[in-house]
Amino acid sequence: MTNLQKRRLIREGKRKIDHHVETKLIVKILRACTIDDKNLLQHPNYYKVIAWTDPGDPYTTQVWVSKGNYWKYNTELVIPLDFPAKYLYLELFRKYSCRDPATSDGDVAIGRAKIRLPTDDKFSGAARLVDFNSDRCIVDRGTLELSLELIHTVVVI
Repeated sequence: MTNLQKRRLIREGKRKIDHHVETKLIVKILRACTIDDKNLLQHPNYYKVIAWTDPGDPYTTQVWVSKGNYWKYNTELVIPLDFPAKYLYLELFRKYSCRDPATSDGDVAIGRAKIRLPTDDKFSGAARLVDFNSDRCIVDRGTLELSLELIHTVVVI
């Protein structure tokens, strides 16, 4: 297509789209702190984080062992955003729990967080993890220190 033809199509409002933008969300989980009834006589706790923007497509981190109730864990998740999402949802799970043996697969949800996605492409801070207690009241379960970054890539068709 020549430049004259392109100008004519644009002038007539029939612009041909020859590219699209791919957006990826980079989630870096830096540190975590849990408010947990840690018993030094029991086995160490194994944790994992599940993150998603679409409930049907969760992304999970590898399992790691905590050293006390506060630990560093530098991991990165890359979540492609195919639709305009507004929130990132996070859940912290305790794996292979000997304290809660009644669960079917040994995973126990420690806390959840809902974070608004950044509008200026970057965000760093801490997400408060909350859960419900037996009286259905919201209680703090800890924090996840993280950074979010939106990366836009133009792909020419």
